[in-house]
Amino acid sequence: MFSEGMTLFFLDHHNTTLPYPRVLRLDGEAAPNGIQLHPGSVGGANQQALEQALNQALQHSAPGSHDTAPETTFQLRPAQNQDPSGASDALNIHIPNESQPLNPQPLNSQPLNAPAVSLLHILRGPDAGATFPISRGRTSLGRAALAARGGEQPRHIHLQDPFLKPVHGNFYADSSGIRWIEKRPAANESSEKAQGGKRAQGGKRAQGTEPRILRWNEPFRLGSSLCMLTSPSADGERIAENANATATSPESSSGEPAQTLAPLGDAGNPFEPVVVNPPAPRKLKQILLSVCLPIVVGLIIALVTGMWFLLLMSAASSLLMLLHFFGGRAENRAASQQTHQAALQEKERALALPTAGDLAISGPSALHDAVYPAIVLGCGPRQPYLRGRNLPLGTLEKQDAPHYLPLPTPALGHYLKLEEAHLRAYLVQLVAGYPGSVHVLLAGADSADQQRINRLMQTLAVVPGVSVHCLPGVQQEKYLQALQSSLQSELSASVPPLILMPLQASAIYAPLLAALTSGAVAESSQSRAFASPREQKMNAPALCVLGSAEGDSSAHAPGALFGAAWIECASEGSHRQSIRYRTQGYAAPAVQPTEGVYQVHPLACEGLCQHADGLSVEAFCAALENLYRAGCEQEQGALSEAQVHQSAHLFSSLQFSSLQAQNARQKNRTEDMAVESVLQRWSAQRYASDIRCYLGVSSGGSLNIGLSEHGPHWLLGGTTGAGKSQLLRSLVLSAALRYPPERLGLILVDFKGSAGLGPLAQLPHALSVLSNFDVSAVERALEFLRADIHRREVDLQALGVNSYRDYLASCQAAGTTPRYPELLIVVDEFRMLIDSMPDAMAELMRIATIGRSLGLHLVLATQRPQGAISQDIRANIATSICLRVASAQDSYNLLEHESAAYISAAHPGAGYVRLPDGRSLPFRAPLVDAVPSSSDARPVQVLGLEEGGWRELTAASAVQKLGGNEDELLIRSAQQIRALYEREYAPKTHQKNAAVQDEYCPIPPELPENTPLPVAQAPASEPVAYGIDPAATPQEPADSGAASEGYLLGELEIARYGVRRPISWSGQQALALLAQSAERAPMLYGLLAQAFAARTPVVLLTSDGALYRDLEPYAGAFESLVGAQELSHLRFCLEQLRTPNLWGTEGSTRPLIVVDGLDSWLEALVRQPDTENLLYDLLSQGCRRGYSVVFTSALNPRGRFAAAAHSTLLSRRFLDADLMRSTSKDYPTPAQSHYCVEGAINEDLIGDQPLSASILSPCVAGFQELVQVLRGNAASTSSGSNTRPGTLLRQFPEYYRMPSAEYVTAAHAACNPQGAKLLVAFDRRQMPVWLSAPAGAVVPVQGSRAAGKSTLLESIAQLNPQLSALVLEGSGGATGEPPSVERTRALLDSVKNPARTLVFVDDLQYLSPAVQQLLLERRGEFRATLVAYTPWPRRASSPLLAALMGCSRALLLAPASLADADMCTVTALPLDRFTQGEQPAGRLVVVDGASVCAAQVPLTLTTAAQAVTATQKVPATV
Repeated sequence: MFSEGMTLFFLDHHNTTLPYPRVLRLDGEAAPNGIQLHPGSVGGANQQALEQALNQALQHSAPGSHDTAPETTFQLRPAQNQDPSGASDALNIHIPNESQPLNPQPLNSQPLNAPAVSLLHILRGPDAGATFPISRGRTSLGRAALAARGGEQPRHIHLQDPFLKPVHGNFYADSSGIRWIEKRPAANESSEKAQGGKRAQGGKRAQGTEPRILRWNEPFRLGSSLCMLTSPSADGERIAENANATATSPESSSGEPAQTLAPLGDAGNPFEPVVVNPPAPRKLKQILLSVCLPIVVGLIIALVTGMWFLLLMSAASSLLMLLHFFGGRAENRAASQQTHQAALQEKERALALPTAGDLAISGPSALHDAVYPAIVLGCGPRQPYLRGRNLPLGTLEKQDAPHYLPLPTPALGHYLKLEEAHLRAYLVQLVAGYPGSVHVLLAGADSADQQRINRLMQTLAVVPGVSVHCLPGVQQEKYLQALQSSLQSELSASVPPLILMPLQASAIYAPLLAALTSGAVAESSQSRAFASPREQKMNAPALCVLGSAEGDSSAHAPGALFGAAWIECASEGSHRQSIRYRTQGYAAPAVQPTEGVYQVHPLACEGLCQHADGLSVEAFCAALENLYRAGCEQEQGALSEAQVHQSAHLFSSLQFSSLQAQNARQKNRTEDMAVESVLQRWSAQRYASDIRCYLGVSSGGSLNIGLSEHGPHWLLGGTTGAGKSQLLRSLVLSAALRYPPERLGLILVDFKGSAGLGPLAQLPHALSVLSNFDVSAVERALEFLRADIHRREVDLQALGVNSYRDYLASCQAAGTTPRYPELLIVVDEFRMLIDSMPDAMAELMRIATIGRSLGLHLVLATQRPQGAISQDIRANIATSICLRVASAQDSYNLLEHESAAYISAAHPGAGYVRLPDGRSLPFRAPLVDAVPSSSDARPVQVLGLEEGGWRELTAASAVQKLGGNEDELLIRSAQQIRALYEREYAPKTHQKNAAVQDEYCPIPPELPENTPLPVAQAPASEPVAYGIDPAATPQEPADSGAASEGYLLGELEIARYGVRRPISWSGQQALALLAQSAERAPMLYGLLAQAFAARTPVVLLTSDGALYRDLEPYAGAFESLVGAQELSHLRFCLEQLRTPNLWGTEGSTRPLIVVDGLDSWLEALVRQPDTENLLYDLLSQGCRRGYSVVFTSALNPRGRFAAAAHSTLLSRRFLDADLMRSTSKDYPTPAQSHYCVEGAINEDLIGDQPLSASILSPCVAGFQELVQVLRGNAASTSSGSNTRPGTLLRQFPEYYRMPSAEYVTAAHAACNPQGAKLLVAFDRRQMPVWLSAPAGAVVPVQGSRAAGKSTLLESIAQLNPQLSALVLEGSGGATGEPPSVERTRALLDSVKNPARTLVFVDDLQYLSPAVQQLLLERRGEFRATLVAYTPWPRRASSPLLAALMGCSRALLLAPASLADADMCTVTALPLDRFTQGEQPAGRLVVVDGASVCAAQVPLTLTTAAQAVTATQKVPATV
């Protein structure tokens, strides 16, 4: 297809950063700028000059270089032997088609470098886009190729137009102008040629060989080609403008004023018929009959009757009807004129569409004003596209107008069987007008024609947005999978990708197409689906298939490739000059409404284009050159507004080449945003004077706006789908890539559930993220912001600076890291804030006003600006950003003009920005997918030509390898930035600054549901010897846990004063917990777990039966565990706790006293005011005595107990029941699991500042966690550590086991060396209880039945092994008869050593008075006598008891009250004699003079009983 010496450059058009950073050579050699695809056989000197010119042109594409370097044109044409002096003319020299021999110079009798006086441009026709010079003298034109005569080439212009004669005519150029004279004009010249001549001659019809004077910039027709003469100095863009201006006004050259047509219907959309509704035509024949009929009838009547006046009346009637006849003719002419005007308007609209010739001459500038891109096939007779009522479609004449088709869409593909020139014209329009990406899929060629088609399609790769793919010889399946993945990712774009492939490749790529089109669902109606690919949303690619112009093989059926309908275009005619197009599987849009409406719709897509446009090779190359130049000039020069809004690009492509990045760093610029250099940028921008954010592409290139320069606050408006969230992402992410976290902080407020800003929450700059719209959450955030402003003011005043800029300067001078970053608050959908919380919006504006000089900036975004922009907002907003909005009023509110209301929905991210100086600039924001990366991002796509075809030489993008949607890629990018910060940047920053401050967080995240239990290390203790009371052993103070740091209550928050920190309770003040039992249990478990972990003594007084039952198995871990039924032990504990520092832990661990269920305790102590007083004394004075006191209640404490606590924690359910607190406006409302805190805890944090309550996330623990701590303590106890609780307050166990004989012997040796005492039992601390018993003493043992009297006597015998025992059973024992006096005397006499013998009398009530008297008389002989009895009514008559009445020694078993102690002088019974509110068997009160104590009788063991050999058991019977 290309001639030898053709130079072709492949560009980095996949990287959307403008300008394109580099051009790659495909011949395998390294080149910095460009190379040849086919070097050819051009001379070395010319070739070197051409490459030098091309390289110089490419160097000028760098930013800023075009201002100083001379302009050089990048050519895609064969190198020619040209004189440098005539280079400007030689650029426009025509190069013949490949079917002709290549002429080294134009067919002109003059030298090639002869100056041209005019240029002939072919606008439409088979040679569209071609340009020919017209020199002085005669220049012929025709479809014949004239041979050289006498060695000279005749000056002849050769066109491929079959409607031209071999030599159609001559141009004569002289000083008077340029004339055209046709050679031997035919008499029956077609009306179309006559019409063209009429235009050229200014309204005069050509007759014979009369010359026609031609003027510049006025089109004229020669054959089927539309031509135009221009000045040699005219540029392509001006040519296109003149051509369109004149072509759309066909009568403008006739000398008559052009008629202005009023717009009718949707006249701007070429894919909608022009609406015209002329009046119904009058039936003139009927009117004419009504004129003639009265005269004939009147004449007949007059002749018959002779009444001639009737004839006069008939004539008058006919005259009236005649007037009606002429009026009807005028109305019909007006209706016809209206229809004709509509047809002309439709034709003008079609003529305004850019053609292939326009692209070859002027380039993509012809597309800038084309709102509806189309593919123009050519011109030819067709009916006008009209719709309306009373349309005489049958009588309308066909007009010579352009035939055009919509661009391919997923629902309507294209199938082409075009001649090569027509195909070139089609392809140029396709790649220039399609708004999405174009993928060319190629396969191997079996014939020369297929090879030519493949080469033609390969050449399209020079156009930005076009990718060429050809399967390699091996691993085709892997390549297809990669290609499918790449195309699948593009289906989610606003415009689906276009697949262009020859028909012979369909067998290879059919599975790929099937996979891409599976599950495609169209979301737009069929009638509107083909106006533009942007207006149709369908998750399938568009398809265009190229067949053979000579006919297709039956093996390849195109219908299987298209998912829906398709348009078939085929070249036909004797000279292949026409194109017939028709649709398959597609129904034309229906008429709406159907009744009485007729239409000819342009989307019917069926007809014959008689004069099809074609492009020659040089025009095709010129069109590609223009497309390339347009891509390079977008960044170099100021882009038009339409170009800016069409500049779609990805955020990941915002990267420089290595050289550009190095230059940017040397100039301290921030445009380089590659993630690899983020650490260097952060270090350089730590003290930057301004924060600049990337807004997008604008007329002058990249547009960055500064928070200080264009601030301090910004307002963003845009309707749904306008790209508002993407723009916010771009602003935030670009700033985060440029500035370190200590310079920039982000507060992201997204009321759409984090759909827009949520992926940026992983950035290290993100200090707070509000994702849900909750009134309390918003109020909390505003309070924290207010506190942060106040804190900044105070700190800046302390430093002696007045503004944030001065603060940065002072930090830079001191070389310290700024404590306060510049704060950027981004609020998406702030209209929700205004509608739901007007007060909050006023507070936000107040914060914006106060924080303006303190480094706080707002970015407010909304969908509906109308009504949301108050005067307060306008007073604080300096820069307004407006994307596409729903109404002109919304646009005017933001920009003071209405342009944003007319932005196409196909351009998300396009908008305008109004700067503080009043300028309004267009821009296009990027699609934020991932951070830029110099190692990957989106690499240059290079295609290499090998034996097996073209293949991609570059590796796949890392972003494509990772996969995922935009949000997933963005989250991974944010995580990558955070990882870099935590791994490399943060440690170095902390190393430089020795004094590391707390992490700055102006709005902390929401409080967690609860705070985890802290991990406390148990203090190590020394083991103690066995038998020594742990309570009596001095313990070292604990050095961790609650002992030194207090008890962690949870995380506390005071939003009004900006306080958020973990809070601990030192225990030096009483703490109240007001909550239901189920609510407070987890927090109680947490306190207990912390106390046990720190080995702190714990006393739990609980009225909650469930809690008591749960903890009862672990009662041994407590100093005391008192339940609701143990009121006596409760009083005992309260009395004991009146002693300061009961455990002797002053200055170390403060014992924890927990009174659980105060309301229930007070109810139970209604009849015990003394105990209630003791309880109040503990709560109010316990902290002063060295205890940590906490109490709980489900109700408000009554009376004096309400003021017992210094700090109070209140649950949410308690507050809901408290009418006073719940109705208070200033009182905060906590979450269900949180607590409100009142009292001294808040005062310790904020001093005497006014505050109703703070919010606490409690530190809780589960029951199993508490059990694990207790088990850990038990394990350390078993290992010998002194971690056992004391026994000062512990209750008696239900029983004691008899100690070993060795222990008893040791106890007597240590405590009773003289033997003056008797060991009778053991107390609560398992210590021996001694009873002083002088010789001959009688000790009463009183107890009810089954109280353990016999067991007590047996135990005393075992506990005193040095003494013998004599037992008298009053019940008679086995015989059942009480002992008599004789028997008793005999027993007493039988004792060998009475002084060492104890006499035990059991069941005294059964002994007779005589026996009792005998015992009383002989008591002095024995060591001691113990008399056990059960009280009976007449016990006062007992001689023995009468003698013992008022004694000072007694053993009372389970006394219920003082009435049971009437035998001895006892004023009060010990309160600790109970176990769980009861006195089990063996529980006794030992009365020994003034000493009264409770004790427990140990159980007698069998082995121990066998070991006692001195005990004598005497039967009671004789």
